[in-house]
Amino acid sequence: MQVVSLTSLLQAARDEDEVYNYLSSFQCVKNKDVESFLHSSAIPNEKRAFTRTSLIIDDEQEGEIIGYFTLLIKPFDLSEEVSSESRKRLTGDKKAKVFISILIAQLGRDDQYKGKVKGNVILNLALEHCEWIFDLSGLRVVCVEYDDVSYLNDFYLQNDFKILQINSNQKVLSYLRL
Repeated sequence: MQVVSLTSLLQAARDEDEVYNYLSSFQCVKNKDVESFLHSSAIPNEKRAFTRTSLIIDDEQEGEIIGYFTLLIKPFDLSEEVSSESRKRLTGDKKAKVFISILIAQLGRDDQYKGKVKGNVILNLALEHCEWIFDLSGLRVVCVEYDDVSYLNDFYLQNDFKILQINSNQKVLSYLRL
């Protein structure tokens, strides 16, 4: 298993269609948004430097995509319900209204690897990249934003994330301090 940046794939490819074709092999029936992002949005977002996507590749299976994650730096407004203690922990200021984080914007595993590669393996690879960002920039808060469903809440809570708030888009915003 190795992690490969989408940028390096684009640079190595003969043409962009080759990379689109490769990405289209990724299947995630349970979460079509995760599948659709990789198929349609990852390359345009990468080219305009909006996000950075990394693919987890199976070395033993002809480079099949095991999963992927996408990172970006994003500010979040803090809702009124967030305590001053949480505000201070996130920003150093108990009256802060906004904080900046590394957002794991996409995190997905291909259907054929379900039961073979656990989701926390992909999450931990994403968090390793977040630690590199922290080492380079000092940005230590990592967030995930997801639908309020029990299996996602359980997954992130079991991986040390803490629920912060429900955002205006009705997604749960959870965070982890590196």
